[in-house]
Amino acid sequence: MVTWLLVHPPLLGPAVLRPLADELRARGATVAVPDLRGAVRTAQGWPRRWVDGAARAGPAEVVVGFSGAGITLPAVAAAVRARRVVWLDAVLADGTWPEEVRRLVAPLVRDGRIADWTTWWGPDAMTGLLPDERLRAAVLAEGHELPVDFFDVPVPVPPGRPDAGARYVHLSPAYDGDAAAARGRGWPVAGDGTGEHLDVANHPRRVADLLG
Repeated sequence: MVTWLLVHPPLLGPAVLRPLADELRARGATVAVPDLRGAVRTAQGWPRRWVDGAARAGPAEVVVGFSGAGITLPAVAAAVRARRVVWLDAVLADGTWPEEVRRLVAPLVRDGRIADWTTWWGPDAMTGLLPDERLRAAVLAEGHELPVDFFDVPVPVPPGRPDAGARYVHLSPAYDGDAAAARGRGWPVAGDGTGEHLDVANHPRRVADLLG
């Protein structure tokens, strides 16, 4: 029985990964999806708190990081002694956030906090992004704001990039660059990037197939 650790992005909570976790469990896996939102309430020191929180879920054979969680994956994988590491439509880890992320969040700052991601796309956008009412309600309930300096904090990458056992799953065009970089590192890349970022929640069977 394979043990999986699914890591949600800092901008969302674990609910977005629960459909995928349920699908993997239905296939016989043991799956942990820790809630790491407490690690990002303040900016300074968040990477260490994040890794420690993930590691408290216990050892895992496979670690999957979705979206912004990708920047923490090498450290999380080392902490839980994972054999396989999967970037799921995720940012690759090089210690700093892409400049386009900083540009995107700059106009979304209010009173020293970055607006809840679920509000970024307008008042009705989440209905289209997550059509299932119960799932959408669960994701919205976990909405939270990040500190304004969150994306300024360096994210340490442990020595020895995890090329052995690394895999990239490409869901959406927004991550074309990361998928291309993964190919450049010699990693297997699954998916063609023509879907949607939240296919992770809306189409968990297809995504589980891509995880390999």
